[in-house]
Amino acid sequence: MNQYRPLLQLQRGFLFQYGWLKSWWHQRPVDRDGNPLPWLTYPAIDFLAQFDFTDAAVFEWGSGFSTLWWAPRCKRIITVESNAKWIAYIRPLLPASVELVETSRDADAEVAALNGRFDVFVIDNHGPFRWRCAQAAAANLTPGGFVILDNSDQCLKACAVLRDAGLTQIDFTGFAPGNAYAQTTSVFFRGGYRFKTHGAQPSRSCARPNPVWPEC
Repeated sequence: MNQYRPLLQLQRGFLFQYGWLKSWWHQRPVDRDGNPLPWLTYPAIDFLAQFDFTDAAVFEWGSGFSTLWWAPRCKRIITVESNAKWIAYIRPLLPASVELVETSRDADAEVAALNGRFDVFVIDNHGPFRWRCAQAAAANLTPGGFVILDNSDQCLKACAVLRDAGLTQIDFTGFAPGNAYAQTTSVFFRGGYRFKTHGAQPSRSCARPNPVWPEC
């Protein structure tokens, strides 16, 4: 039976403790309790979840369950969306604190929706628009802030734009809620980041069975 133990641990940790199976079943990114998750990779979610964003202003290109995840965690969030059918679905789910900006499906219009500097930028909109959004994010990021680019393995031009603007790129490759293939979410920052963690860093994964090693 010992040879099957890793398979059982993988099943329990990934499918159930991380909530992948629930996300797949309901066709939306949620954790094991049904709470919304960003549709980012699990390693990226774990990384972001350990930080305190209560004083952060967040600007998001591409609304969705990530908006629902950010809303109770940050001071202010603006989300830009150009897909009319998706707006009709997501608007009733958004709390009153979220500012939803509707634009035409045009890169110029989505970039023009940005007005001011923000502590966190999330780029998860129509793929061909992302490098333009990356330019705008790099120019308007507050010191110590994050730019989060989803599907960065498919958005190499956007990655290059951010690196050329002097930002450091950290890649989080793995599976995302409900998806059966690996992808990459990248977090960019310039110099360092200012966000403090809620506790020890790294924080404990929901699927980690082992305790902290003493004196290690």
